Amino acid sequence: MLTKGDIENVVDPRLNREYEPTSVWKALEIAISCVNPSSEKRPNMSQVINELKECLTLENSRQGGRPDMGSKSSVELSRSFTTEVTPSAR
Repeated sequence: MLTKGDIENVVDPRLNREYEPTSVWKALEIAISCVNPSSEKRPNMSQVINELKECLTLENSRQGGRPDMGSKSSVELSRSFTTEVTPSAR
């Protein structure tokens, strides 16, 4: 499916094809890199967050920066992410 470039069968059909394909591909690439059998080849959480922020930026540019149906916009959601990932004490 993915090797043929078919993302429509991976993306939730409830999105009604209303998404930026470049953003979806980038998110899929991130997901695939996170499950690499070699831990040395997996991205750290800061890298994942930065890449996902880029996905949000691409999606927002497609939407013209407008919030979707009264919910929080992607930009608002991206502000809640931080690039510093530190474990909390148990």
